[in-house]
Amino acid sequence: MHPQAVAQEKTLRDLEFDRVKAIVRQHASCSLGEEAIDELLPVADREVIETAMDEVTEGMEFLNVHGRFSLGAIRDLEPLLARAKASATLDGEDFAIVRNTIEGTHQVKETLGEHAEGPRLSAIAERLTAGGSDIRRQIHRAIDERGSIRDEATPHLASLTKKRRTIEGRIEAKLQSFIDRNPDHIAEPVITRRRGRLVVGIRSGSVGAMEFIVHDRSATGQTLYVEPPGFVSENNVVTQLDSDIREEIRRILRALTEAFLDAETAFLRDRAILAHLDGTFARAGYAVTSGGGFPELGSMISLRHARHPLIGVDSVVPVTVSIGDGTRMMVITGPNTGGKTVTLKTIGLLILMTQSGIPIPASPDSILPILSCIRTDIGDEQSIAQNLSTFSAHMTNIVSLLEDADDSSLILLDELGAGTDPQEGAALGLAVIESLLESNALVAISTHLTPLKYFAIRHPEVKTASMEFDVTTLSPTYRVVEGIPGRSNAFIIAQQLGFPEERIERARSFLSQGEIRAEDILDELERERQLMHKHRQAAGRDMAEARKLKKQFEQQLADFEEDKESQLSDRFKELDAFLKQGVRRVETLLTAAKEDVDADELRAQVRDIEALRTETAAKQAEAAVIHHSDSLHSESLELGMHVHVRSLESEGDIVSLGAKGRVTVDLDGVRVTTEVADLTQPGRRKRSASPPSRRKSTTRSGVRGPSRVPLELDVRGMTVNEALRSVEEYLDQLLLADVRKARVLHGKGTGALRDAIQAYLSSCRFVSAFGFAPPNLGGDGVTEVELSES
Repeated sequence: MHPQAVAQEKTLRDLEFDRVKAIVRQHASCSLGEEAIDELLPVADREVIETAMDEVTEGMEFLNVHGRFSLGAIRDLEPLLARAKASATLDGEDFAIVRNTIEGTHQVKETLGEHAEGPRLSAIAERLTAGGSDIRRQIHRAIDERGSIRDEATPHLASLTKKRRTIEGRIEAKLQSFIDRNPDHIAEPVITRRRGRLVVGIRSGSVGAMEFIVHDRSATGQTLYVEPPGFVSENNVVTQLDSDIREEIRRILRALTEAFLDAETAFLRDRAILAHLDGTFARAGYAVTSGGGFPELGSMISLRHARHPLIGVDSVVPVTVSIGDGTRMMVITGPNTGGKTVTLKTIGLLILMTQSGIPIPASPDSILPILSCIRTDIGDEQSIAQNLSTFSAHMTNIVSLLEDADDSSLILLDELGAGTDPQEGAALGLAVIESLLESNALVAISTHLTPLKYFAIRHPEVKTASMEFDVTTLSPTYRVVEGIPGRSNAFIIAQQLGFPEERIERARSFLSQGEIRAEDILDELERERQLMHKHRQAAGRDMAEARKLKKQFEQQLADFEEDKESQLSDRFKELDAFLKQGVRRVETLLTAAKEDVDADELRAQVRDIEALRTETAAKQAEAAVIHHSDSLHSESLELGMHVHVRSLESEGDIVSLGAKGRVTVDLDGVRVTTEVADLTQPGRRKRSASPPSRRKSTTRSGVRGPSRVPLELDVRGMTVNEALRSVEEYLDQLLLADVRKARVLHGKGTGALRDAIQAYLSSCRFVSAFGFAPPNLGGDGVTEVELSES
């Protein structure tokens, strides 16, 4: 294990990890979640990573069901706690924020507590205390929704405010009387307050006519706000009451501030929990909107249809790469702007995201390892301050990462050997590659240098890959092609852009014969690869067409069999109706024969019976032809033969051949004895939406046949349609096995699955009773079913 962080600041900067966090941060509902996302860093602890993945997955399930998660009016109380500790008394508006946060915390706890499919998040929310019930009651009693102190916050405050209202009511009544008696002196017939005293507005010219105490004047000086002498004593009482009320409010706020500080530990603990929950749901929200998820954790890198999270979905080409499946190093080659650097960044960034508990935009069957060190050398690291050239900066970084490389590391090197003389750069690049191979680290390298490309081709522990380039359009396709080294395509691009062909040939002459031959081989390999790709696409289209035709033929055959069975069934119904009618006619003739009838009439009745017997024999012969045309013969039967039992519409294997044409057939564990004429070739029965025989009920633990019918069916996690199909098949198995009591596990959740299953059971005539299990056996998450005897 590495003592340092999984990724250094340079690695995080190279892979633009902070930009990804900024996108995830937008899904937080308040500053607490934003802070939690800002603090995310990759870790190498498998248990911590798996816990984060499970929590975020639960968050995604919650969002898919409920649409959104929000902390509502919850705010960060840490600044208020800091201000309260600095000997400052909080005001009513501050406590309104505290009150709203307490209420919001209770709401979060209640909401996630009902999330039965999310046990981890429910358990985290259960630890919320909202500062305790004491502080909640105190704030609710003293502060209203607007942050004002309630008049009844304390008995003393209630007494003071009541007394003030009484005295102010008397003063207002007297002032109104004064206004009514002196209309000529009144400028505005309203009672107002100046400097805490109740006053009236008079014209400025009325001062000499009457005695007043002037407390204020209007901006124009035309109106004076005065207090008549007879009101001074009562206004003095109101002023004193105002002072007493302010003092009582200050005392109340000081007491609330002290109670708030006493609950500091609980509030800070809740703050951490709420930040964790909001950060978890921010990552879940990012996954839902971006279509991301978590890969499997393994020992290799296998990314399938992976997208760089900072490139728009419409403009990014998904990549599929693997490192560690026999080779721990990949060397990627290809033209400039072909996508080599983006591929390296995609690999590194998705691993950083996974080890930070952030879902990645890749196929869920991708596999990523847990690494303790991720180091990169990507981009221009020229430093004027340290007097380092680009090459020097790269080499300084490479020396450092070679020291850290081991079997739990990922090393990403972009344009290895660039920035200096190509021959010397290639030689140094080869030395770096050999050192990294010895370290057994997972490595991905991009390069233009031919010696590095050829080394990768020859070395059994190095995988080659290239970025596909369309020479027709002179543009990269950004697809990674494993197993084939890439070309720079400089000559092709130059020729397409109009560079004279003789000059291109002259340029080629400067290459060595080995280099020319190698380029020709690569060119031939690329053409063969593209040709194989076209053949593979054509084969895929042919296969799809063949599957389509096969499905059509199977459907036509099934329709033919269904029509055949339908026609036979209609014919048998006609025969059955004829026989019943014949029985009634015989009974009528026999009754008439017993009565006193003359000989002629009796002879006529005998002739009718004889004609009916002849017609019946003909009908029986016809029925035998129809019946036996599809039936098996006793001489063709043998033990173990798979047959269809017509009367039971089921298939099974013959286990016994008895006398007098009796045959015993095993129908998936249920043995029945029937006539040979009741057997047909398998696959001859009428097609139905769900075959009545050889069914298998699917549960979350796997597929189980009815040879041993379980007494419990688990449909949790299924859709309503899937669950109803499974319940229908399960009940058929119970009836065949003569099992009368069973249980269906559907869970609690929203109740939709439970209600649908019970509605179906109520419509089944062979279900005699059903209901919820006892609380200790699952309660309303389990329905117990009892089947009737017949």
